[in-house]
Amino acid sequence: MVSELLIFLIFLLILIILIMAGRIKTLSQRIQTLRSEKNLYELPQIKSPQSFETVLKSITEGLLIIDPRGYIMLANQSLRDILKIDEPPEGKPVIEVIRNIDLINLISSAMSEKQDLTEEITVKKGGKDIYLLAKAMPVIDSGSVSFLIILLHDISRLKQLENIRRDFVANVSHEFKTPVTAIKGYAEALLDGAIDDRENAKKFIQIIKNQADRLDALVEDLLTLSRIESGDIKIEKQKILLESLVDSVFEIFKDRAEKKGLILEKEIPSETFIYADKNRFTQIMVNLIDNAIKFTEKGLVKVRFFKENDKEILSVEDTGIGIPKDYLHRIGERFYRVDRARSRQLGGTGLGLAIVKHLVLAHGWQFKIDSEVDKGTEVKIIIHKKF
Repeated sequence: MVSELLIFLIFLLILIILIMAGRIKTLSQRIQTLRSEKNLYELPQIKSPQSFETVLKSITEGLLIIDPRGYIMLANQSLRDILKIDEPPEGKPVIEVIRNIDLINLISSAMSEKQDLTEEITVKKGGKDIYLLAKAMPVIDSGSVSFLIILLHDISRLKQLENIRRDFVANVSHEFKTPVTAIKGYAEALLDGAIDDRENAKKFIQIIKNQADRLDALVEDLLTLSRIESGDIKIEKQKILLESLVDSVFEIFKDRAEKKGLILEKEIPSETFIYADKNRFTQIMVNLIDNAIKFTEKGLVKVRFFKENDKEILSVEDTGIGIPKDYLHRIGERFYRVDRARSRQLGGTGLGLAIVKHLVLAHGWQFKIDSEVDKGTEVKIIIHKKF
């Protein structure tokens, strides 16, 4: 027969789940109320210790229960995984088991202050920082701590999103500031008298227009990304003759390629059709070929369609400067440039590949990039022909 303590702990776990769902404000208050109720054990019967283990394993947050002496009463597997505790810690002093000083300090403070405390802590796992929100909740009985409950919630993803947001704001500010500063500077020069110098005035006005065009392109790309992510851009697939579409995109870049001495080449079997949103797929190809030409000084830019291990693949490859392997995983991030100075000199908003990646994923396809420094880059789109 299951002990009363075991049943109480089961009920305690249920309360914790309710707390995490926001349905109970204070654990201590609820437990005090329950102790005065006669129906404490009128719960679904737990028939075996295995059921208790199932409940524990179902909680993804780290759970730790400590007695007033500082000895561990219970630690679930999630907590042991988070804190890298190999041996069962029950019955041992918490200070011998847990090596994280911030968590130990939180436990000590919650015990002495007899109130709920919350703190962000960091632990190392697999060489990476794991960010945790630790909540310590003492259960008070007759003015003394009966036991202390610790919950550890992994907020690493939230931290990552927060960093991405911070970087995005910083990047947007920087991208806007450069053209705005140029526009302001040349406008002031015109106002200070340069407007009377016809030759310089024309040059300054052209610079102002170019920077305004850059701002316009930046805003348009940001709006495009926003529409894709919010689902405002609907992907309406239709049957497209691939070779014909690639030819039309090549026509856009024909003069640019000739000026750099680049060959635009395609290797696409005749009568190859794909199912895609024509406008968005054209946008994908324009961005990829534009990028390839931009970073290729000699050689060629080639578009290929082929099969690889039963997968249909469209690739855009070049013989350009290439990308170091350490940076490949960041390609497709907003505003990310391997060489910022060179990229800005060549033009563009820094959002082209981010748009490509989002549109590829919106089609239900896959995006992959391979590159080697001084040899070139290949962007692969794994395409599914059916809707």
